[in-house]
Parts: sequence; structure tokens; C-alpha cells
Amino acid sequence: MLLVTNKIAYMSILVSDNVYYLEGVSKYYKYLKLVKRNALLTIENKLNSLYHFWLWSLSNDVEFDEDLQLYFARYLQALEEGFKIINVTNISEFNEDIEYLVFESKPKQVSTIEKEKRAVESFFQYMGTFKSKEYNLEKNFLSYNKKAKYNKGSSYGLKMSKYMQNILLDDVSILPSKNTNIKGDIKAFPFKLFDELLELAKPRERLLYLLYGACSARLNQALNLTYYDIDYDSRNVWLIDPKSNNQLGFHGIGRKQFLKDIYDINIATDKAHNKFNFKYPIPTNYKSQMPLFWLNKNYQILFFNTLVEYSPLPEALRKPRHPFFFVRSTGKRLSSDEVHKSFKKHLELLAKKFPEYAYKLDGLGIHSLRHMFGSVMATVEAKLFQSGQPEKTHFIKWFTSNAMGHANQSSTDIYFNRSWDIEIELGEFFQSLVKSMQESEYQLHTAKRGKNEKKW
Repeated sequence: MLLVTNKIAYMSILVSDNVYYLEGVSKYYKYLKLVKRNALLTIENKLNSLYHFWLWSLSNDVEFDEDLQLYFARYLQALEEGFKIINVTNISEFNEDIEYLVFESKPKQVSTIEKEKRAVESFFQYMGTFKSKEYNLEKNFLSYNKKAKYNKGSSYGLKMSKYMQNILLDDVSILPSKNTNIKGDIKAFPFKLFDELLELAKPRERLLYLLYGACSARLNQALNLTYYDIDYDSRNVWLIDPKSNNQLGFHGIGRKQFLKDIYDINIATDKAHNKFNFKYPIPTNYKSQMPLFWLNKNYQILFFNTLVEYSPLPEALRKPRHPFFFVRSTGKRLSSDEVHKSFKKHLELLAKKFPEYAYKLDGLGIHSLRHMFGSVMATVEAKLFQSGQPEKTHFIKWFTSNAMGHANQSSTDIYFNRSWDIEIELGEFFQSLVKSMQESEYQLHTAKRGKNEKKW
């Protein structure tokens, strides 16, 4: 189990009546919280990645002459292909072994694997700074099959060679990134089909798709929308982290305390609400109570027109009462799995209707709509260059970064990608521009030379 609260973090697993825990997690948790000042959600995500690697290591032996780099590379490949952790327990009454699933990791995309990799490496780097015997952990994450002579309470951990410690302490990745040099909008939903997607969707899903694609919202950010985040007069929308009191939004009250005071919802422990994580706020300048940015006004208008068509169960009839906007017919909150399921169905319908786009739609998830937002803005930048308005292009990156909630420009660069045909078009434009400049320079040089020859 992985337990993360506002005060502690703990990682353990029961294997054949023995309890194993990962040493150093509690200290690492305090480091992330107090030194790195990470938000609780960020800490949870990092520890989740570490927990998955640890579970995998318990059922995968270290191979002959395999150091940390090779072992970790094998794990990243397992993430790409997907894997299951199976445990076997003996029922003495029947003298029979029973298998059960401990953990399953579905195949992950390169960008997700990169995040998992960075999270695990962060733990390695931190643990490598200790010199005391207390944290001289055993080499690699030794597998359970390799060494099973521990008693209850024994721990698994990591002790790196001096060579590996030097690499990690220099903040260099154990393995090179797979997607560092990847460019292009391969993860983006095709913008040409966005209106078609909105047509297919029922009002509830259409509203969600508009928040994802036209406002660049993340999956659970949109699912955290409440009745208090919509201003019908100004036609503005806010998305507020329910676990925070810093993001005030439209009605200017700290959301975490507001939910507790008005609805008696403890957002940290209430099972109906605590699984809807939020990540970083959007837009970037949320502290000034800035509403969401829209891709264009037409989508903003469509959103408010669609609100009239959507009739969720009234708040007063929900048991227990809550203010969250996207719900099932029963009044219970709509889950991220249900959104994924609807989106997958719509992708299949679009692929049948537009077979030429089938390969672009294959394997896309909801996050592809956020990627679409960045791709559209990058295309707008290209069109401004081509239309002779380069002075306006620096506002595009600013708008995109703010809309997507990025404080770091490198984060925006991951999304700010044009399709290959637009890239070719832009390349041809610059080639013609350079050619034109060369021709002008040649004509000017020829004219000057002609003048000089006449003087002689």
C-alpha cells in the first residue's frame, strides 16, 4: 500500500505473510514538502511512480552483471509494454496456492514514461546524498525472488555504486530521454475534426470537450467545475483546485474551506471527491482571479449556449449534497473513466466517418485535446508570419503559456507544435523570403556596380 497524507508518507507490501516497506520514503517525503515545496498532489504523483517501480522490482530479479542503469532500462521497457504483478498465497485449510493481482500497469505513452522516469530518478538522487549507515540501502531494488529471508518489517532499498552516485548527484539522468527531440503534433487531436466532435457529443460531454480543447483544461480540472465557477453575465469560467484555499476564482472564497463549511466535504478524505486531482492551476496568473482563456469567442458562446441544454440533477436533490457540475443522472460525480469511455466511442465514430483521419485518431486520449490547443496556437503563429505580421507573434507564446498554466516556457514547448504540412508551408515561406532578400541584395549590388563603372 502507498499512504500519503498532509503529514506522512508510507510504502509497504505484504508478501507471503511478510511485510516489506521501502526505506527512506518518509525522509524523501519531508524533503519534497519542506525543501522542494512541492504541492501534495505533486508529491503523490512522484511517490506513485516510485511505488510502481518498487512493486515491479519485488517480482523481477536482477540479472547477471546488471547494474542500476540496465535494470531501470528494463523497467522502462516494461512500462511501454505493460505488466502485471501477481502474488501467490497459500490457504492452509485447503493446502492450495491462490494467485491474485497486486498491480497492473497498462502500456504507457512515451511522455508518461518520461514523467515516471524523472520521478524515480529524483528519489535515487536524493537517497544518494546520504553518507550515514542508516541509509546505506541494498544495491538495486532487490527482487523478492532473489532474497526472501526477511522477517516482518524488513525493508528493501537501494545502495548505488560510487560511479552511479556521481552520475545521479550531478543531476544527470540515468537514461537518456526518449522524447527530448520529438517534435510535431502527433499527440494532438486534429483541429479540423473538433467541430465534428462537438456535434457528436451530448451536452454534458460537449461542455467537457470545450473546456479540454478550447480552454486547454486537464481531465480532472474540468471535472472539478462547480456552480460557483460560471458567470453567466460576463460569460467567463473558472476552474478551481478543491484542495486549495489560494485559488479564489469568481466568488472569491477559498475552495477547500468553502466545501467544508457549506457542504461538510473534507476534500482530503472524502472518497467521493478526493480522487479528482487538479495539478497546476490554469491560467498562470490565477491569483488575480483570471478566468479561463478561450481558443476563440465562438467556442465561448457555444459553451454558454450548451449550458441551457444540460440539466444535471439539482444540487438540493443530491445525496449527499455537493456543488460539482458534471454528474451522472443519480447526482454522483462523473468519473474520469466515464469521460474516457465516451471520448473513445466518439473517436471510433469519427474514424468511420473520416477514414483519412483514422491513423491520427488511433490511440488518442482526452489529453490530446489539450495538445490540440497548443498545436492550434503554433499554427496561428505560422499564419501571422506568412501574412506579414511577425510583430504580433510574440503574443502567441505568451497567450498559450498563460492559458495552459505554464510558468516554465519549456513546458509550453511540449504542446506548441505544428502539423507537418504547416511546418512545410512555413519552411517554404521562409525559403522564399530568404530568396527574395538575396535577389534584392543582388539587384542593389548590381546597381551600385553600374554607377561605379560609369564614373570610370
